[in-house]
Amino acid sequence: MAMDVGGKILTGAAATALLAFVGHVATGDKLISGLEQKSQTELTAQGMDGVKVAFARDPLSRTAILDGDVADDVKQKAMAAVLAVPGVSSARWAGDINVAAASSGKNSAGDEANANDPATQEKIAKCQDGVDKTIEGKKLSFRSGSAYVSPASNKLLDEVAAALKPCAGLAIAVSGHTDDNGDAGVNKILSQERADRVAKGLAERGIAADVITATGYGAEKPLASGSGAAADAQNRRIEFKVQAKSANGGNNDAAGQQGE
Repeated sequence: MAMDVGGKILTGAAATALLAFVGHVATGDKLISGLEQKSQTELTAQGMDGVKVAFARDPLSRTAILDGDVADDVKQKAMAAVLAVPGVSSARWAGDINVAAASSGKNSAGDEANANDPATQEKIAKCQDGVDKTIEGKKLSFRSGSAYVSPASNKLLDEVAAALKPCAGLAIAVSGHTDDNGDAGVNKILSQERADRVAKGLAERGIAADVITATGYGAEKPLASGSGAAADAQNRRIEFKVQAKSANGGNNDAAGQQGE
């Protein structure tokens, strides 16, 4: 199997990874578009034509963002209507960044951690410290050019998941990074595949999937400057960051450690 990407021919695993990534994006976008259409249809059916709903595409999100110049009681009714649509995870009003998002089937005041709360900050610091100590001096490793996790790294994932078990109510950001060798686009795809694989591994080990995000940055955020084996080894990594859930149900950038 071969594909032409930016004038370069990809074969085998690289081409398959690219197809898988494109398929994943296309399927995800179709899902979000469907949620958007169903949510807008529900609002119209309930007589709320003045309310518009949208979902983020970059990154894809199942959090509904509502907008419109309507009374407060209509806002609440609109949020309830959208949250009733199967597949919608949470909803918030556009510009309402200081109030935790309403969440489908959840009490957001109780379940969504407040990033500014001292107790939450203490919990975040404790959980992050637990993860950092778990992976200190160790590396998640993958088969070269693939997202296949080595057996030794699967054991490390067991340990990371155990360290994250006390972090209920917080969000976990997983980020994948590569060195700058090769095609930048392919590197970014590979880093996303690896981050996705690690996130899936955490979910399989009992960490709630809805609190995990996975983002691939390719070589965009190097730890070490310059070139050479030492710099490349530092820059190939998986990072974990424990943080409070944001108002829209997502989380911020990731920073932690690991992966090759």
